[in-house]
Amino acid sequence: MWKFLEGSWGGEWGDVPMVSLDKIGSLLGWFALFVTVALAVVLIVYAIAIRNYEEERLVRARRLIVGVVVGYSVGVISILGLMRLLYYHYDGKINSNFWLMMGLFALLIAGLVTTLALYKRKVKGAKWCGLAFALAFVVYAVVIAFVIPAKKTDYQPLGENGDWQMPLVTAVLVAVIVALSVLGGDKNEQGYDVRALTYGAVCVATAFALSYIKFFSLPQGGSVTFASMLPIILYSYMFGTRKGLVVGVVYGMLQFIQSPQFYQPVQVLLDYPIAFGALGVAGIARKIPGVKGKPLAEFAVGTLIAGLLRYVSHVISGYYVFSSWAMEGYTAVSWAFVYNCFVFADIAIVLAVGLAALSTKALRRAIAQVRQPQD
Repeated sequence: MWKFLEGSWGGEWGDVPMVSLDKIGSLLGWFALFVTVALAVVLIVYAIAIRNYEEERLVRARRLIVGVVVGYSVGVISILGLMRLLYYHYDGKINSNFWLMMGLFALLIAGLVTTLALYKRKVKGAKWCGLAFALAFVVYAVVIAFVIPAKKTDYQPLGENGDWQMPLVTAVLVAVIVALSVLGGDKNEQGYDVRALTYGAVCVATAFALSYIKFFSLPQGGSVTFASMLPIILYSYMFGTRKGLVVGVVYGMLQFIQSPQFYQPVQVLLDYPIAFGALGVAGIARKIPGVKGKPLAEFAVGTLIAGLLRYVSHVISGYYVFSSWAMEGYTAVSWAFVYNCFVFADIAIVLAVGLAALSTKALRRAIAQVRQPQD
């Protein structure tokens, strides 16, 4: 281990080289993945062992599980996020624009925590509090989209029309994603109960850990990982598109912490909360005639829809922002479509792993038990 660190640094211990922080972060990502899987297995076994307990003991056990899962998830995300922040600090990529985006993320988390706390305590007005935070989030996003200046690099906006076209096209995409989320939700869908919160925390933590296992990364952002989208897609498949959208947006903001590519404010929204929030609509396949009631078909169709929406989000960003780096022989449009094809590799990996997992009766039975109160 010491040789690994010493070789990575290539200098004295007083220096903090970026390559070492990057490698340590990747190692922690792998470690977090194994620990997360082990923790999930232990909790599943524990849940099975206590299933016949009296209700009073079950309530205490559920609280214990929630505390362990949420605490662990916050710990994993905080540690891995801190390593990335240190890496980008020494790389000189953290500036005022970065912290403004972190403010948006903090507002989202504060809104979720406050609303859920009020909802759990059955406080009147909890719904209005949630709507107020949602409105504040939207206003904040709109303000930074039109106020924050573009990054001063060799980035060149795509003509004058891009100044109004990009926000307009982005708004249309957001409207489509939200509409699909609403249409794909269940009318009798329950609120964020203990189970939904626990699974959500586990899925976000697992996806964040998996995102560190990269097969390759592209120079202008984007990477192919080991099925990092799968936990978010499975969550949407189990708990519905409305909860899936929220979890996807949270995961997208965490992706910004992991790899903050900031060139233009709307570009950040497209490449992070919107792109990964789109994964939350994967559960809409449960409403599509012809595949409804067929687990493998539901998962495959939902994954393709969610993946395609993520691809479109990256293409819009690529067309209006990254076209100035297009390879010779490509137009702005063709380069945006070609460059972002890495998403299809991610989709293929998710389909392969997800379909293999769902082929087991045990997993399908476990998912059916989670979905039963909602269907």
